[in-house]
Amino acid sequence: METCSYEYTARIEVRYAETDQMGIVHHSVYAVWFEQARTEFFRTAGASYADMEAEGFACPVLELGVQYKAPTHYGEFVDIKTTLVKEDKLRYRFKYELSVEGKLCTVGTTLHCFTKAGRPTRELPAKIAVFFPADAK
Repeated sequence: METCSYEYTARIEVRYAETDQMGIVHHSVYAVWFEQARTEFFRTAGASYADMEAEGFACPVLELGVQYKAPTHYGEFVDIKTTLVKEDKLRYRFKYELSVEGKLCTVGTTLHCFTKAGRPTRELPAKIAVFFPADAK
């Protein structure tokens, strides 16, 4: 496994519509937040999804995992620290640590591969490839 040197922290304000009757964020919302954090990770690294798609790449989710440690509530600001790890020749795992005011509330992961022309590929979008120099040829 190889860890990308770049990391990003997204900040999300919990909206009322994201909570259940108890005022706690509904479990289904975390997948949406992971996507937002991942999108911001790529954008701030200089490789927006639009740029990657223009190069012919997609980055589908293969697996999603979430561990809830403490609830998050309406009105709180959730910081989502996002890192990227190369699992093997084709798969990449995003790791997410969600905290409120420094307290760890949730950890999660999503597993991905890059595809080109609908098929998994070892080739990476140019602006992502720089984070994994061992793969440069």
